[in-house]
Amino acid sequence: MSSVHQGRNISSESDLKSVLAGIGALIGVLAGGIAGSAQAADPMFDLIIGEQWSELDRVAHERLAADPLDGAAIHALSRMSIDSEVGSENLRSQAMDKIQACLAARPDDGLCRLSYGQVFGVLIKSQTMFDAMGSVSKIIEAFEAAVAADPASYDARESLVTFYIRAPGIVGGSMKKGYKHTDDYAKINPDYARLLYALIAMEEGDLRKAEAQLAPLPEAAGDSVLAHMIAKRYLAIGLAYLDAKDYPHARAALERSRAHGATSVAGYSHWGLGRIAQAEGRPEDAIDEFHAFLAFEEPTTKPAEEARASLKQLGTN
Repeated sequence: MSSVHQGRNISSESDLKSVLAGIGALIGVLAGGIAGSAQAADPMFDLIIGEQWSELDRVAHERLAADPLDGAAIHALSRMSIDSEVGSENLRSQAMDKIQACLAARPDDGLCRLSYGQVFGVLIKSQTMFDAMGSVSKIIEAFEAAVAADPASYDARESLVTFYIRAPGIVGGSMKKGYKHTDDYAKINPDYARLLYALIAMEEGDLRKAEAQLAPLPEAAGDSVLAHMIAKRYLAIGLAYLDAKDYPHARAALERSRAHGATSVAGYSHWGLGRIAQAEGRPEDAIDEFHAFLAFEEPTTKPAEEARASLKQLGTN
């Protein structure tokens, strides 16, 4: 069996820790039927998808005041705590306290198990390589328990598949297991399973295969969550093509993600399209795209700094 299907090799401590941190902070917004159709309509879920963090924080704390073990509210705060834009160590610490209280009272709660794996996957970033390798089993146990508690949950399944395909083999990473869990999920939800197959194809470096998995899915789906997740995948594909300097394919993918993505997805689509326009010698288009991106992005991030530097090169600001 090839090394790819055994999981990643470890090349350095920083490589291991970056992979483990990425397990918790998945690319973009987590989505899917949080706990079957009943909870898919939960307003907390809509706030996560829309990245309405201030309102999410308010509603979640109101719900927790009424029920300190509200799994959907705890998961929403956990998701906010690991977001690349608004998350922080303080928020993750607060979320973990709530998660542990939930699990002490309800050890089989799927959402609290999922939240534990996602937040802990980021918290171990600060551990040494030795300690991280000893702790990582807790992440996979949490994700496996979340899937067992709710096999229909896309969020739990994506987290588990992401672990298997990105973690080093020495700590349990396995492309074969990632495929198996995706095959199992295809029997439950074929459309959402295509998102997982596309994720695996991107991890294997096969962008055409990833696009082929998305092609049968309707862009203007009646399912707004599915539409957003499709956009998120096209953003990742477009940025990968951009890194490879394949500008025509990058532009096509990013234009699709821009049209249907939530705030961060649409914003980074503008950023990628700006880089393409600049590389292709279309300064006016580049300026428009970078300005559109900066309307979405926090001014202190590295991409925002790069966008401003590009605008300066283009003779504007």
